[in-house]
Amino acid sequence: MQARQILGKIIALLLAMQLFLIGFQAKSQIDQGNSSIEALIWMTQQYILVLVKIRSLQDKKQENHSPKLKSKR
Repeated sequence: MQARQILGKIIALLLAMQLFLIGFQAKSQIDQGNSSIEALIWMTQQYILVLVKIRSLQDKKQENHSPKLKSKR
């Protein structure tokens, strides 16, 4: 059980790092001459992908913690 908690914290840290890097890449795009709007649109698309990953992980966690329904035969 403790290994799952550690794994969960590692995944959360990696996702937070990914969000930071998305912001850093957007700033680099602006520095390279892209418009702020283009960078914002790109950044929003990237954030949505990360949020989808987070939601998927939450759904899996809920499935693992919910009681399994036994089928009647």
